[in-house]
Amino acid sequence: MFVDKSIERENKLKDLIESTWIQFPKLGLYCEKEISYHKIFCKIQTVVSFKKLSEYFGIQIFESGPHSKYYLELNSPSEFGHYNPEFPLKLREYLIPAKTNPILYKVTLPIYESLLRNTAREFFIVFQKLDSNPKFFRKEAERYLLLVEENRLDPFYLDRFILFLYPAFTDNEDPEESSRFVYRKGDDNIDAQVVKELVGFWIRRKADGTDTEFILGLVDLLKLYDPEFYQYRTAQITN
Repeated sequence: MFVDKSIERENKLKDLIESTWIQFPKLGLYCEKEISYHKIFCKIQTVVSFKKLSEYFGIQIFESGPHSKYYLELNSPSEFGHYNPEFPLKLREYLIPAKTNPILYKVTLPIYESLLRNTAREFFIVFQKLDSNPKFFRKEAERYLLLVEENRLDPFYLDRFILFLYPAFTDNEDPEESSRFVYRKGDDNIDAQVVKELVGFWIRRKADGTDTEFILGLVDLLKLYDPEFYQYRTAQITN
């Protein structure tokens, strides 16, 4: 009997993702020492490695960069991981199975709310502020790329964004030259170390051209599990 290996692989992937959602609270208890998305990534890695995920998706996850098949190298001064543009598309296609499964949605909603919601919101809040000034966003991505290419990226470079979510954050002391951003009251309550990590993530995604697909995937997640937050964040506001 002929078995289509691609269909078999896809079914295994779907089963793995559903079981990972359900078992997520029990995964990698030692990962609790990590913060923000590092904690989530740590837990997921206890279930599937980059190498295995690449096999399931049938694509290379990274086009270039210092990362191995098994772990992320986050401290390279001369490289960063350029995602394959197909990778966030695959994530959008498979990572939120509850979109079409009401029973799974009921099971996973409390898991999302207790373990994933804060991180998802933080990702979105940081992206929103960056995206409220596209010129600044693009300039920072280009600067980051240049520093990496010239092997001049200081290991503490992202510290300049620790106060990024504060209303008084500026990239220039001259008020006429400084960048303008949309600010929402309360955004500056997010841990400053988390903020700089997330600014770095989005700058790298802008630099490798995958920011649009990653944010669309995040929007899918928020619309399903956190619709009131998403509606509030996307309502028209004035400074």
